[in-house]
Amino acid sequence: MNSGWASQADSGQPTAVLLLLDRAYGCRMRHGDSDRELLRKHANLLIDHGDPSAASSVAAELGLVVGERTGTEGIGGKLTLSPGALWFRSHVVNRVRPDFGIPLDEIRVVRDVSHGLSRQLEVELRSGARARFVVWGVPRVIAAIEEAKAAV
Repeated sequence: MNSGWASQADSGQPTAVLLLLDRAYGCRMRHGDSDRELLRKHANLLIDHGDPSAASSVAAELGLVVGERTGTEGIGGKLTLSPGALWFRSHVVNRVRPDFGIPLDEIRVVRDVSHGLSRQLEVELRSGARARFVVWGVPRVIAAIEEAKAAV
C-alpha cells in the first residue's frame, strides 16, 4: 500500500489505510480538521474496474476496485480543499462509501484530463498513485490546490 493519504469509516474509527498516515505523519487527519475550507465542490471519484493501470490508483489502494467488474464507476460525493489536505467524502447512497484525504505535500501534480463533456481532474501522488475526479470548474480547482500547496 502507498502512504500519503487517509481513510476513515463513517463510524469515526480509523481504517487500516488511516493507520498508514499515522505511521507516515505521526498523526491522524480527519475531515474538517482545518480552520477553514478553501474550496468545496460536488464530485465523482472514478474507479476503473478491469483496467490494468488502475492498480496504481488511489481507488485500488482503498480496495474499491472489483476485478470481476469492467468499465468505470463514479462514486458521488464532495471534494473539499483545506489548508492541509484535499478531501473526498462520498454520499451515503453509493455502493461503497470512501472517505479519505490526501495531504497537500503528497500531491506531485494536478492536471486537467477532461475529454468531451466530462470535466475530469487527476491528482498524482508522490508515490505514483493517482485519483481521478469528475468535477466542474477544473481550472479553478487546480489553481486552488496549487495555491494551497504553495502556502504549506
